Amino acid sequence: MQPLSHMATNLGQVYTKPSVARYMTGLLTLPNGARVLDPCCGRGAFIDALTATGRYLVDGVEIDPQSYEECRDRESPSCRIHNADFFSFDATGQYDGVVMNPPYVRQEEIDLLADGYGISKEKLAAKVGTGLDAKANLYMYFTIQALRALKDGGQLVVIFPNSWERSHSGGKFRKAMAALCHVEEHISVSGNPFIGAPIVDVEILKLRRGHSKAATIYKEILIDGDTLTERMDDTKSAVGFANAVPLAWLASVRRGKTTGCNRLFINPPVRENLRDILSSPKDVSGFSTANAATDKYLMITSPSAPLSAETKAYLQDCARWITGRQWPKSLYERIRRSECWYVTPDMTPGHVIFPYIIRENIRFIRNERRLLTRDNFYSITSPMPASLLMALLNNHYVWYQLEQCGKTYGNNVLKVQKYDVDNLMVISPELISADDKAVLCSLADALAATADTSLVGRITGVLAKYYAIDGIKTMFENARNQRLRKRA
Repeated sequence: MQPLSHMATNLGQVYTKPSVARYMTGLLTLPNGARVLDPCCGRGAFIDALTATGRYLVDGVEIDPQSYEECRDRESPSCRIHNADFFSFDATGQYDGVVMNPPYVRQEEIDLLADGYGISKEKLAAKVGTGLDAKANLYMYFTIQALRALKDGGQLVVIFPNSWERSHSGGKFRKAMAALCHVEEHISVSGNPFIGAPIVDVEILKLRRGHSKAATIYKEILIDGDTLTERMDDTKSAVGFANAVPLAWLASVRRGKTTGCNRLFINPPVRENLRDILSSPKDVSGFSTANAATDKYLMITSPSAPLSAETKAYLQDCARWITGRQWPKSLYERIRRSECWYVTPDMTPGHVIFPYIIRENIRFIRNERRLLTRDNFYSITSPMPASLLMALLNNHYVWYQLEQCGKTYGNNVLKVQKYDVDNLMVISPELISADDKAVLCSLADALAATADTSLVGRITGVLAKYYAIDGIKTMFENARNQRLRKRA
């Protein structure tokens, strides 16, 4: 799974060790006579492992003529090998299982395959759909297409890089997968599973077409040459695809207001066109903005907005100050272009706000006063009741995910990116009973009113039956304590 040396012919081929291929095919739990596909069969490692069982009807697809010639001698009454493009191969809904090591080709190199192989980002998007990010790697398109090749309940075992779990493009990939399947097993890989030595960290996933309330099983395998050792991984949270969806499905997450220059827009010496703005998490006590301290923000959202003489004079002074210093650059350039440099877009305040820098305590804050916030907050808006949204976010399942995905900065504080918040896995409200929703809303209201963090544990307890994961509070506390000990 590393690019070949010649960019124009990069098919992203890296070949799987036979021992790893046997391990992966052994993860399939299919009946005798099941139809199994390898959509990028290469030199035949998975084909060999599948046919060795004597149990399956096997199809292999390989676009590269050279690799196809090396693999075609495996053909038999129970095994067919096709020299074809998987995305043009008629496979939708026909297979009980798929096992594969998909090609790894960066998005900027995909269109280079158009002349020789007829593969382009435009054609992939048309075939697979536009749900993937424009920067999606080729292995992501292969995975979604492979899931569509499965019958309902069919199984896909795939090995690919684990970097998608931390990347922006991975958010849409997660969403596309979650729409089609759930993760039965998540297997971290230590050691080299490939022939050669590609420099890439990978994982193995076992996916099942359709949805389930079953929790994901987490494992690790250690590869030493051709020897594989497997163990359970009890340190991982199984908060994932069972009953949970990315927050981005349920809510809109935006950064707060970027002023361009705080000294000009925050607490200016004018009396009109001012709006309350929450500047710092330190100005909020507990889990509600009810008693938060605020600043005044000079907010003008249209060039035609009526301005007092006082405000016009102040803006002229500011323009001279910016022009004299040629800073801030963005505002200076707008002044040079004779634009209304002081106009900023309107912003709808979020129902819940979240400080993206985590120091000691995590808190999603109910925006009781619907305050505008500065850009050190994320603003979360959702059609669901704010109380339910608060409960879905203020629990140990979500807090643990934040401890895992946050990037450590100076003094071991965590900085959480927008895509991390978008990808937080929360329980779908549709799966929560009416009685549990009522309890969750009541607990969230009490949390906002009292800031009693013991209520977070009670919220977690209500959600436990849906996440189906035990011991999450301990997992969260261990992760948090480890971070804070580093900080001490």
